[in-house]
Amino acid sequence: MKTAIIACIVASLGVSATTIGCRSKTVSQEPDEVNAVIDKAIEAGADIPPSKRNMVVRMLRLSETDLILGLRTFAELSGGRYPADLETRSTLRQVDAERLGSSRPDLSESRGKQMLMDIFFASAFYDKLKREKRDVQYYGDTVGRQDAGKVLMRWTESKDRYKVVLGDLAIRTLSSQQLAELTMWP
Repeated sequence: MKTAIIACIVASLGVSATTIGCRSKTVSQEPDEVNAVIDKAIEAGADIPPSKRNMVVRMLRLSETDLILGLRTFAELSGGRYPADLETRSTLRQVDAERLGSSRPDLSESRGKQMLMDIFFASAFYDKLKREKRDVQYYGDTVGRQDAGKVLMRWTESKDRYKVVLGDLAIRTLSSQQLAELTMWP
């Protein structure tokens, strides 16, 4: 992938999404309410061209699905590895430095861009959890696709409940006791 594509993604999504409130955890997941938020942002002066509206909607509705899709895509392009760090800038730098996707001549330009967007949205979901102070932990530097039973990422759901993504990208909801038992094994 080219640095210009990464810059385009960050520029087109970062500014627009931040302007309309993706940093707020009060944005509803309901399509009509998300569209209403975008409409209000446009009325207030946000520059969201119609061609970017779907990307902004996706940014406002980030979910575990985006995380799994992006991690799966990164692993596909990297031969089974996950990003060493899931912070957005670090992840996109890693994509660029490793030229992920460039060794795949079977990928069309549009499919390559879509895959890069999927990776971006995975990192954006991680960033969202951090902003929400959900005690998110990511272990991509030591856990790969072959580590099916190891914790790749985890975050708090409630006082005693955690969401856990395993190395095989299975998602589980665990109590703190179950999480402790899972992480005590090598």
